[in-house]
Amino acid sequence: NLETVILPVLMQVPMPSNPYDIPAQLGDLNWYPVSENIQSTTTDPATAKATLTAYGLKAGVPFSDELNEDAIIALVPELRANMARNAAEVIDDVLLNGDTTTTNGINSDGATIATSTAGKAHWLLGFDGLIHLAIVDNSANQSKNVNAAVSAANYNNVLLKLGKYAAPRRRGDVIFVSDVNTAIGALSITEFETVDVAGVRATLSSGEILNVYGKPYLHSEQMKLADTDGKVTDSGGNTVGRILAVNTSQWRVGFRRQITMEADREPGKGQTTLYVSFRIALTERSGTRSTATHTAIGYNITGVS
Repeated sequence: NLETVILPVLMQVPMPSNPYDIPAQLGDLNWYPVSENIQSTTTDPATAKATLTAYGLKAGVPFSDELNEDAIIALVPELRANMARNAAEVIDDVLLNGDTTTTNGINSDGATIATSTAGKAHWLLGFDGLIHLAIVDNSANQSKNVNAAVSAANYNNVLLKLGKYAAPRRRGDVIFVSDVNTAIGALSITEFETVDVAGVRATLSSGEILNVYGKPYLHSEQMKLADTDGKVTDSGGNTVGRILAVNTSQWRVGFRRQITMEADREPGKGQTTLYVSFRIALTERSGTRSTATHTAIGYNITGVS
């Protein structure tokens, strides 16, 4: 299991209420020439806000007294550790892949899923994630059908779609994220591979890419290989890669409840159920996903499976 990588790079906000409004940047001022002893014209700057609305996810594991007594491992600590690990993975999963569409969603194209569909219901928790913005909400401007093998140009072309958001306010604000296969395929890109071109961080000797064009490069187990249209086909056959570029300063994650564990004891049945849950929110700062340009995706990257 790979490390959780998406949540730590996004700005997190505690939520004292649900929903919770967070102020966005004040608007620009109007500037005028001034004359001596003449009152200058003032400006009421525009105000804006983004609203975080938290949605909950919960999972439970029942076990009998006999299983707990007879297990060759310390069952409860092992369960708790496994549930905490899996909760962290699911948080990254919904931040990337959240999609409120039940039919032909970005993770289940060709199928209809419901809030009772095992292994898939969590995508429907209530908000759309980072990938959805680029490949659905503003697909005309923020997605690119690469239809070629991975190359340095692929990363640059996705970055170009960010426009002004490709320039980070602080170093590390703008990142690339890809599936693991695309990250492995990128190791052999000529510009990255050898010492004479890439220097001491050449992938031939280091075995990793820490950044591309100065932007941190993350690969996530929760970003899956997809079909040629950039969506994950429910029935399988997903063989091509994707590259996501994100200005993380334009996203906010809120927690109304952090990862929480509870035990429900049923003495009459001789059974205990261990539950893990959290309540999470995600929003982007512009307020209009259909015109937002701070997130972009390149899809249909061939030769990575």
